[in-house]
Amino acid sequence: MSRHDCINILWAISIIAVSCLLFFGRIPQDPSYHQFADTRTLLGIKNFWNLTSNLPFLWVGGFGLWRSRFLNDRYWLDYQVLCVSIFLVGLGSAYYHYDPTTPTLLWDRLPMTIAFMSIFSMLLKERVIIDCKLPLTTLLVGSGIASAFYWYWTEMLGVGDLRAYIVVQFLPMLLAPAILLLFDSRYLSNKLLFIALLYYIGAKVFEHFDKQVFVLIGLLSGHTIKHLLASMTTFYLIIVVPIGKTANEH
Repeated sequence: MSRHDCINILWAISIIAVSCLLFFGRIPQDPSYHQFADTRTLLGIKNFWNLTSNLPFLWVGGFGLWRSRFLNDRYWLDYQVLCVSIFLVGLGSAYYHYDPTTPTLLWDRLPMTIAFMSIFSMLLKERVIIDCKLPLTTLLVGSGIASAFYWYWTEMLGVGDLRAYIVVQFLPMLLAPAILLLFDSRYLSNKLLFIALLYYIGAKVFEHFDKQVFVLIGLLSGHTIKHLLASMTTFYLIIVVPIGKTANEH
């Protein structure tokens, strides 16, 4: 299969995914989203486990920033943005879970969109559009930020629409496996990227079964476990960029 054919496959996946979302129409935020299974207060902290389970994101983001000193390639900016966004995910999600409301949810989602777009930019530049002359990181991160603010703006108008945010969060998850399978690796490890993807899928499953998991095991809820699995996703994304290698070291 030619490189041109592979790129066409990515375009087809993107067009089909976006078309499906447009077909279903406006998607408002479910009010029950803020009703988590585990609302226990410990040490005077509301929603203790859902809040403190964000601490690993702070460590991963800080570790990545320390690690970035040893990188030597043209993806350094993407990596720095990724590390900072992961750190901010920890802060934003903790802030949200202390007081789960739509206004605080914005600060949970905003850094996540930056993280999604920065790693996606890195992957595209490494394999798909290697000689891209456009400021791809700025364009993708900007679109991610815009999607979060667009969702919040529509919520405040009473016509909430999550579709742009859903595209930013899930389209890269659809395209990433195809990119890993269709395009040769230059230096990002397929194995580590697939592990990160599996942890993320696991996180979304536990998030969906928040209450059922809490009833089943009692100690932790599905949402708390989701945070722990998602932090493992970010850890593998951090270490997927090898120290000391440049983009030309195949």
